[in-house]
Amino acid sequence: MGRPSKKAERTEEIFQAFQRCVLRFGLEGSTLERIAEEAGLQRSLVRHYVGNRSELIEQLADRTIEQSNQQWISLENYLPNSDLSNALLDMLFDYENSSDLSLLFQALLFSASQDESLKQKLRGWTEHNITAINNLLRKDYPDVNTEKLDAVSFGLLSLYFNLDSLSPLGLISDYRLPAKQAAMQLLKSLHTD
Repeated sequence: MGRPSKKAERTEEIFQAFQRCVLRFGLEGSTLERIAEEAGLQRSLVRHYVGNRSELIEQLADRTIEQSNQQWISLENYLPNSDLSNALLDMLFDYENSSDLSLLFQALLFSASQDESLKQKLRGWTEHNITAINNLLRKDYPDVNTEKLDAVSFGLLSLYFNLDSLSPLGLISDYRLPAKQAAMQLLKSLHTD
């Protein structure tokens, strides 16, 4: 098997540099100049390998969504066949997750109001995650009405992302247990249907 192409190698270096810039400066502050400097390349080479800034943002969104989807598939593969809800809470709230991924999503979400394509991608990603949680909960709570299950699914996802959003403040460990307790209260509400 041959070595990866120079284009693939450079593209990956540029995306890694872009992600580091987004985590440090936000999406708006991640200029092509900063990305080039972080990657150790000339700005013209960044444009050559990945295109303009808009194309770079679109590709970052696609890559970030794909990484998130892969994490979700791994999580689903880990879950047991029964008592999925409690195992889901353990996975969401008991383990250190990649806060970098959450911070990348936050940066993309912040910019989505100015970019219709990005908005649509992130809407689809959000709806996919709510549906995935809903489908897992439905296995444990087959008789709960759809409206209530939708609300709890949205609440669990919201708690998860809100907890991750505290990463820059160094507060995740302080609020991990309260977030899980709030999630448990949401699950308990499904018993009262």
